[in-house]
Amino acid sequence: GSEEEAMNLFFEGETNRAIAEHQMNSASSRSHCILTIYVESRSRVESADRVLSSKLNMVDLAGSERVTKTHSTGAILREAMYINKSLSFLEQCVNALSDRGRDHVPFRQSRLTHVLKDSLGGNCKTVMIANIWGEAAQLHETISTLSFATRMMKVKSEVSVNVKVDAHLLVKKYEQEIKELKQELAMHDALSGRNRPTYVPYTEEQRFELQQSIKAYCDGTVDTIEVVNLRHITEILQQFKMITNNALEDAKSGRPARADTGDDAAE
Repeated sequence: GSEEEAMNLFFEGETNRAIAEHQMNSASSRSHCILTIYVESRSRVESADRVLSSKLNMVDLAGSERVTKTHSTGAILREAMYINKSLSFLEQCVNALSDRGRDHVPFRQSRLTHVLKDSLGGNCKTVMIANIWGEAAQLHETISTLSFATRMMKVKSEVSVNVKVDAHLLVKKYEQEIKELKQELAMHDALSGRNRPTYVPYTEEQRFELQQSIKAYCDGTVDTIEVVNLRHITEILQQFKMITNNALEDAKSGRPARADTGDDAAE
């Protein structure tokens, strides 16, 4: 998609995001927000069938809330419980990733951790921005946030380039190579006299099509004439000779150049 489409999706998500008020924040986010961008690039110099793929997750996490300070009730209280629960699952994944002795990372505990699996460890680069409130009254929340950021810093990643092959372009490339190899092999066998193939004589329609191809080549409409086998080369030379002779006769007699047809080819 285009940049405009991406921005439209971004603003649509921002518009649909739930916001509520409590004693500590007049515009508190009641949900996490994730914008995922997929990017594919092809080199203009190297092979076009190699595709570099990337995924960028931009995440805005809703902040953890202490109910004793926010005094939330009703729906806002239930939302706070869900937010704290999802952040707790995220912290468990970060703790498991920072501990090299752990073999299992609980990414499937929540939708948030499952979506962010590719951004938390392994083949990725992760940047975390921790927001704190620099007042003595919020010291406990500040320490908790910085502790989580410190654990996140311990997560190790091994970044490598994601390269995949475009199967459609690769198949077309191989088909063209096979076609060219078959043509070269047929011509080599024919010229060396080994297993000399026998060909069915050209029909009038085939000769007419060949004449049109030769004319297009002479006019500069096409750059090449595809050669299939030795029989095809022989037929091209015969048709080219016939077209040249007809042009010379017309030039001597002062007649306009004739339009060759299948019947002319039969002559």
